[in-house]
Amino acid sequence: MANISFIICDPSFLVRKGLAAVISKIPSTRIIHSIDSEDEAIKILKNTDTDFIIINPKIIQNSKIEDVLKHVCKTRTIALISNPHQDSTNAQFAETIKYEDTQSAILNKLNHLIGQKEAHQKKHKKQDKISSREASIVKYIALGYTNKEIADKLFISTHTVVTHRKNITRKLGIKTVPGLTIYAIIHNIINIDEKERQNS
Repeated sequence: MANISFIICDPSFLVRKGLAAVISKIPSTRIIHSIDSEDEAIKILKNTDTDFIIINPKIIQNSKIEDVLKHVCKTRTIALISNPHQDSTNAQFAETIKYEDTQSAILNKLNHLIGQKEAHQKKHKKQDKISSREASIVKYIALGYTNKEIADKLFISTHTVVTHRKNITRKLGIKTVPGLTIYAIIHNIINIDEKERQNS
């Protein structure tokens, strides 16, 4: 897990300290700002990039809350509710933490959101593209050529082939020949007929 950063915005010193203590129980997390006033909240939230903002909507006037939160990703914004009747829907918060929530409940909510964030990042992380030379290496690996044979085919050294293979593994996360073969077929680097002819 990479470092996950939080900003806490609430008028109460004790609430901010208590929430920070709970968050500290989650590995690789840090509090980058603890805010107790509207002016400070507006200034910091408009100019700070963070993973999660836990904010009591009462700290900012309703007329300003949506204007402030539009500067950050709303899916990372958590409402901190001090009053059971307080409305937390106006800014489309990703989650709601209530003053009366137990430590366990708060941890469950935060861990769930962190898990969602990491899954989203993993899903949308752009896979490094392999170069045309690396694609050629993949092709010959999939066709069953040895490093030396690939080197001879491409007029490069065996050491260069090995280096390319390491880069391919790093980029694609595929370590086995069968895995690279499937990758090559899916991405039209080779076709099944080529593979079958090579095996015949």
